[in-house]
Amino acid sequence: MQKRIILEAVGIRKDYGALQVLKGVDFRVREGELVSIIGPSGSGKSSMLRCCNLLERPTAGQIVFDGIDITREGVNINHVRQNIGMVFQQFNLYPHLTVLGNVTLALRCVKKLSRAEASEIGMAALAQVDMAGKRDAYPNQLSGGQKQRVGIARAVALHPQIILFDEPTSALDPELVSSVLGVMRKLREAGMTMLVVTHEMGFAKEVSDRVIFMDGGVVAANDTPERIFAAQDNERMQSFLSRFLNEK
Repeated sequence: MQKRIILEAVGIRKDYGALQVLKGVDFRVREGELVSIIGPSGSGKSSMLRCCNLLERPTAGQIVFDGIDITREGVNINHVRQNIGMVFQQFNLYPHLTVLGNVTLALRCVKKLSRAEASEIGMAALAQVDMAGKRDAYPNQLSGGQKQRVGIARAVALHPQIILFDEPTSALDPELVSSVLGVMRKLREAGMTMLVVTHEMGFAKEVSDRVIFMDGGVVAANDTPERIFAAQDNERMQSFLSRFLNEK
C-alpha cells in the first residue's frame, strides 16, 4: 500500500513581473520519502521550494499539504508552517540568541510551551544533530557546519510532518559539508519526510527515494535515482550531469 501524500504541487506557476520562473510544476511527496530536486542554476528549484510553504506565493496553481489546499483564501499559513520545517542556505539564526534560544524560540512563541518544556524538546533536537554541547554558544562562535546543524535542530524541534531544505550545504566550506549531510542521512533513516534542493549529486543519488530534475521552470524528469542518473533518454539532463562530473 502506498503511503499518504504529504505535499503536492499542482500546476505551479511563479512570475516576477514579465519573468516566468515556474511554468506549471507538478509533483508529490509521500510520507517518509526523501525527494531531491536538482538542476542548473536558474531552473526554478529554490523558487519552487519556497512556494511549498508560501514564503513565495505562487502566481497560479495549488500547494496541497496533508490534504489541504494552503493557497486558498482563509488558510492560516502560520499554523500550517508549524508542520512544514524549513532549513535555509544562510542558516537564518538570530545572532543575539544562544543555540538553545534559537531552537526553542518557536516552541515558546508559536506553540506557547513553557521555558522548561521548550528547553527539554530543544535539547533533544540538539542531541539529534550532535550539538547539545553547544547549547549556550552564540552563532558567531560556531562554524558554518555547526550553524546549519542548529538550523536543522530548530526545524526538527517542532516535530514537522515534512522538512524543506534549500541548498543546505551551499554556504559551507567543503570540509564541513559531510557533517551536515550526515545529519540529514540520520533523519532519513529515522523516517523524516524531506524535500531537498541540492547540488550534492552523491547525496541525491545515494539517499533519495526519488529525484526531480528541473530545467527552465518545469519538471524535466521525476524518477528513481538510478534512472535519473543513468539519463539515457534526456540529453539536457546528460549535459547537466556531465558538467557536474567534469567540475568534480
